[in-house]
Amino acid sequence: MTVIVNAENPLRTASELAQAGRTAEAIACLEAALARTRPNKERPANASLLARTAGLHCEAAGSLSRAALYYEEAIATADGDPLPLLALASVRWRSGEADSARSCLARAEALARSSSDADALKMVVNLRAEWASEDG
Repeated sequence: MTVIVNAENPLRTASELAQAGRTAEAIACLEAALARTRPNKERPANASLLARTAGLHCEAAGSLSRAALYYEEAIATADGDPLPLLALASVRWRSGEADSARSCLARAEALARSSSDADALKMVVNLRAEWASEDG
């Protein structure tokens, strides 16, 4: 498989590939961009977004374990952003890792409260409601 990588804008390239139904190539494009950033002590600001986007594409492809790895990378490079934690919580829940999912959700909620992120707080409430209805 030849992967087209636009080093200037891997997110755009990955988006175009995904829209064309070439999800595996989109993930490979993002992985190539991330691989170039990993050796750097100071990772670029977009590293979290690249990892989170790769996670989304992995989820779409049905690879929850691979998505979780990308979300963990996004969390490690995101400065206090609750969104990758919310994504990881969702993946862990669907993977049957309820305790880990709840832990991620609690951390996401704490970050959202500390930054007064109303959208993220709403997402926390929605996930809790979804999980409660599944447990019911």
